[in-house]
Amino acid sequence: MKRHPALVPLSHDHHHELGQARRLLRAADSEDAAARLAAAETYVQAFFEGTVAHFRREEEELFPLYARHAGATELVERILQEHMQLHGLARALRTEVASGTVAPELLRELGGLLREHVRVEERILFEEIQRVVPAEELEALP
Repeated sequence: MKRHPALVPLSHDHHHELGQARRLLRAADSEDAAARLAAAETYVQAFFEGTVAHFRREEEELFPLYARHAGATELVERILQEHMQLHGLARALRTEVASGTVAPELLRELGGLLREHVRVEERILFEEIQRVVPAEELEALP
């Protein structure tokens, strides 16, 4: 999928998030509690240091631009709801990391949602944004 240059940094973030999702899912299947804790710590740090800013950029810059051309869509509503779910799961994971015990079920839920979320954004939403939003407006994104 060819990305408009303005969307490439977000797509790169998505690539890293897919790697995080794979690590979370792999850790969820591990019998090694230390490996689960390490994967959880890595994700919590990445989420609060990078993913939150990524979500903010999408929510404050990209999605409003798209909405001006497409109106309210169920797809954006779904993505925004998933952002909130991912925030909640990351906060729950941060609490478990602080306690020193990470449940495999939480890693599995978070990893699965993250993987599906990124795939929908990349394969469906970003394609739709590129189709609907004029290229010169995408180029004007900060």
